[in-house]
Amino acid sequence: MSRFMDPTTDFGFKKLFGNEDHLDITASFLNALLELKSPLLDLSFANPEQLPEAVEQRSGVFDLFCRDAGGNRYLVEMQKSRLAFIKDRMVYYSTFPIAAQAPKGHKRYRYSPPPTSALRIRDAMTAYGYEEETEDWVAAAEWNYELKAVYCVAILAYKLKGSSLVVTRGSIRNDQPPHQPFYDKLQFITVELPLFDPRKPEYSLDRPLNKWLYFLKYLPAFEQIPDVFKNDKVFQKAFWIAEFANFTPEEREEYDLVLKRHWDTYAVLQTSRDEGWAEGKAAGMAEGQAEGLAIGQAEGVAKGKAEGKLEQAQDMLQLLFTQKFGPIPDDIATAIRTINNLEQTNAVLAHFININDWETLRQYLVTPN
Repeated sequence: MSRFMDPTTDFGFKKLFGNEDHLDITASFLNALLELKSPLLDLSFANPEQLPEAVEQRSGVFDLFCRDAGGNRYLVEMQKSRLAFIKDRMVYYSTFPIAAQAPKGHKRYRYSPPPTSALRIRDAMTAYGYEEETEDWVAAAEWNYELKAVYCVAILAYKLKGSSLVVTRGSIRNDQPPHQPFYDKLQFITVELPLFDPRKPEYSLDRPLNKWLYFLKYLPAFEQIPDVFKNDKVFQKAFWIAEFANFTPEEREEYDLVLKRHWDTYAVLQTSRDEGWAEGKAAGMAEGQAEGLAIGQAEGVAKGKAEGKLEQAQDMLQLLFTQKFGPIPDDIATAIRTINNLEQTNAVLAHFININDWETLRQYLVTPN
């Protein structure tokens, strides 16, 4: 059993960064990530659920939504499962804290005589002698459209296609040289944790941001607090919050339920992949028969599909443990690639929950059952 929780789970992320008592931790992380001209002051949490003005409109729910003393907004999402349109989602979510800055009007009511027994009470407001006027909204105060900055952050437990940088920053820029920003109050930041490798010089742990990335990616694998964190009060507090020994029974139960939902989702996806591969194999065989392929050719196709399925299972095994523990050791990567049957690979995958370090994985690769 790991000593510390996984901060990339919904429960773990909100427990660490979404608590009023831990605003110093949230501010430390955002200051390190956003590289602002001046540090955040008087950070506070806003309502993470942005409700629209009409019930038929959509709403946005964020993992973390903060404001600073200047009214700037900080929207942070932790995304553990792969989404095909994560950047579209970021743009969509950014519209809520932008639109919410417009001044709002207020409904106006006029007094009406209390209803008698002969009158039908239409609603609770009428019952108290007030009735809404025909004009729904009082005109809002004058507004010149000036907006506060919005920072939209997505922390990903997977890699985006074609990415090579751990942290990517984007804003609305002018395509024409010299490419000056067209609008710099809307910033999009993506963090791809699988790309972070503390062994590379560019990710040296002497930088605050790299310390946070190291913490987020490897926290469940730590058995002791690494020396790089021991003189930092903010990280000392973060480790205390993340340690299972300090959980209440209710928190432990909630965390276990979050993990179970994650494992259930993985199991469903794996089943869908298996069924898809089986259907593809059946369709390929039927097509081959229809085209009059020889038996030898059909056996060759089947063998190729089996080998392809084994390679996919090996890829899945390597990806899961890389996301769980970090960069995979060379000997383990070689051992995974030398597995010569699908049953052995699936046997190792079946024990994914029980494998909490590289040494245990080495043992399962030798004796999966």
